[in-house]
Amino acid sequence: MDELVVPGQRIAAEEEFKPGQNTYVEEGVIYSSAYGVLRPHEGTINVENAGRAIRLVDKGMTVIGRVTDDMRSVIFVSIDPITMGSKEYLALKDGKIIPDRPRPGARPMRMHGVRENSFAETKFVEEKKDSPVGIGDTIIAKVLFNDKDSYTLGIRGDEFGVINANCDMCGERMGYDAERGMLVCGSCGRRLRRKVSIFYNDPKHIKDMFS
Repeated sequence: MDELVVPGQRIAAEEEFKPGQNTYVEEGVIYSSAYGVLRPHEGTINVENAGRAIRLVDKGMTVIGRVTDDMRSVIFVSIDPITMGSKEYLALKDGKIIPDRPRPGARPMRMHGVRENSFAETKFVEEKKDSPVGIGDTIIAKVLFNDKDSYTLGIRGDEFGVINANCDMCGERMGYDAERGMLVCGSCGRRLRRKVSIFYNDPKHIKDMFS
């Protein structure tokens, strides 16, 4: 019976085979980069696609994910599967954003409304407690680096940043006050500064980005 493999699955060592179609190598180990059937041929190991083409998220791609934790020095993001045409892209590891936090005692950076909406994650802070994104936020980001254990994500640019957020006080969906450059809860009045995407609460344009 043909052996089926999934993206990220270990299939051989470089001492055994040469990496072929739909494979990649990390530290001398060959992994599958697609869902398919193993096809060894003359010392090369290939993965033949079975049905829908499945690939791995890689450097340079635009992704959507949910912020799962904020450790101050690093913000973690769970990346959603992406479907583009007949291909589906999977992330087999988390993403991370490295924000530039203010040093203790440093004067906070002042922001001036929506004009600052395109700043990088390394430029965001009005107060020490501020963060470019919050736990539970859905964000659009760009994969800057494909590291061994995670993807390094960036949110520089108008299209990147938070696209949906719920109030951390009452749980209601937050709106966006473009004039003040802040997320606002219509229920309890809570206001939060975030790096907000121009596609905030705009599912149509978000869908167009991945079509």
